[in-house]
Amino acid sequence: MNRVGAVLIVLVAFGLCVARAADIRRISLEGKEGAPAPAAEPGKDGIDRIQKVETPALELFPTARKPARGAILVCPGGGYHILAINHEGYFVAKKLNEFGYDVAILLYRVSAGDQTRELAIADAKAALALLQKRGGEFGLDTKKIGVMGFSAGGHLAARLTHETAEGAPPDFAILMYPAYLERDGKVLDEVAPVKTPAFVYVAGDDPYAPSAVAYAEACQAAKVPCDFTKTQRGGHGFGLKPVLPPDVKDWPDKLRGFLDAMK
Repeated sequence: MNRVGAVLIVLVAFGLCVARAADIRRISLEGKEGAPAPAAEPGKDGIDRIQKVETPALELFPTARKPARGAILVCPGGGYHILAINHEGYFVAKKLNEFGYDVAILLYRVSAGDQTRELAIADAKAALALLQKRGGEFGLDTKKIGVMGFSAGGHLAARLTHETAEGAPPDFAILMYPAYLERDGKVLDEVAPVKTPAFVYVAGDDPYAPSAVAYAEACQAAKVPCDFTKTQRGGHGFGLKPVLPPDVKDWPDKLRGFLDAMK
């Protein structure tokens, strides 16, 4: 492919991303329609990155299946510095829609200094409460509401299930290569599993694999149902990239099995 052709493809793809962003329905965490879209910067690695979220919000992706099987709150990763919005957000929403679930992607605050993680968990709690109370108003099926997170988003999802356990926690948690969950092989108190059934998936050569292992072991000790997979290879941050490493290509099928087994 010549240079002109490559540039044209990039421009077309960028134009499609802009059009898609304009068409997405966004709800602020106060429940107001029309929240502004944060800018997403395309990377040479194919990952679109949101660097700053001025207005935390939900981006809604209802499934075509009626009735839907429930709704899933998706938390993209990015080390609490960015949101990897396509392969851990939009592509995942499309797959979950195929499974029959409505999806709300959480645009939570990142890169906000020392308070970033506290702001992020406040956003996650507000998002879950909004879905539980008013999700039906926004056209989402809320008979079951799960949370799904990737890497730092996995930490956020685990923390959300822990901190809401005494009230109205998510019905299930999906932790994809979660980060920051352990120290010295033991799960941290702030994310310790309490009662929410979990699906945990990680590659063995992921530097954050100990987080997933510690969480799965803590689930077993607490008698919390946990569907745990650790593959031999696959690295970190694969999400739903167009080409997945061979060892982790099965994660969507395994997740579907977990969801299908839920009553």
